[in-house]
Amino acid sequence: MVKANFSQLKTQVALFFIENTAWPLFIMIYFVLGLIRPVLLSFEFMKYVIYVTVPLGFAITAQAICLIARALDLSVGSIVGLSAAVAGVILMDYPGFPAELSFFLPIVVGMLCGMFNGFFIGYLKLNPFVVTLATMMAFQGLKIIVLRGFTIPGSYLPEIYMLPGSDIGMSMLSFAIFLIIIWFFLRHTKPGIHIYGLGGNPDAAAMMGIDPRKMYFIVFTLSGVFAGLSGLYYTGFNRSVPVTLGNQILFPSFAAAVIGGIPLQGGRGSVLNVAGGALLLGIVEAFLVTFAISPEARIVGYGILVLIAVVVNQARESMRDSLLRRL
Repeated sequence: MVKANFSQLKTQVALFFIENTAWPLFIMIYFVLGLIRPVLLSFEFMKYVIYVTVPLGFAITAQAICLIARALDLSVGSIVGLSAAVAGVILMDYPGFPAELSFFLPIVVGMLCGMFNGFFIGYLKLNPFVVTLATMMAFQGLKIIVLRGFTIPGSYLPEIYMLPGSDIGMSMLSFAIFLIIIWFFLRHTKPGIHIYGLGGNPDAAAMMGIDPRKMYFIVFTLSGVFAGLSGLYYTGFNRSVPVTLGNQILFPSFAAAVIGGIPLQGGRGSVLNVAGGALLLGIVEAFLVTFAISPEARIVGYGILVLIAVVVNQARESMRDSLLRRL
């Protein structure tokens, strides 16, 4: 009896580590890269890596919410860029706009973009991949039109608007708060539990009375909100709205969400582990920067990272299934 209980305990501990792969993976890779580049191990450098990762962390969270519902949002990066661009142009062209309300501009734009996606996917029952592929191109084009092909310098934007993304302490603390809020929503509220149910088995969820149309609408609206937050924080971090903003966010956001424990099959995973996936991405990026690797070459790395994420997901699911058969 004792032997059986011990075996069950070992299986449960192994399952816990499999579900939370991102953190041990991050720690291992961090120290390996730190041995190659000792500067990475300093507290100040690590603090800066966390700060740099925050804007991307919001975009990864947006992608993770969709993956939990067994969907993929290809338009995340485009929404990040468009939300920052629209907010930047409004604040530049209308300097009388209340600075205290300026934070809400990119969030509202992101939310509207997400609602647009959610309407077509949820209520018109169109394929998420096709819809978000179309809106990815549309939002990308709109961003360029809105910015007229030029970067908006930070001097044209209110200082208070850039504060969340430019202040290291505020940036990290606010990201942690938002992450805990969305975790609580997904884990401890009825709509959040329904999102997990939808991702786990859409047909079974429908039979249990969960309206997939409404849930997909909520999922993509939330994704749009977090993409808008990413646009806000990227603006503060860059102290500008570059015309290229959002162009290289899609694949890192997908890879980090999957490495962070959100399975491609949906229905499981914790957004708290997304922080581990984001930090893993951030430390690899910082490592490449210390070797002066060009941005173009880093795109190759992103492609490899996506492949690694898929392999990690496959291995994690195989090990999980094997362990569950022992219980």
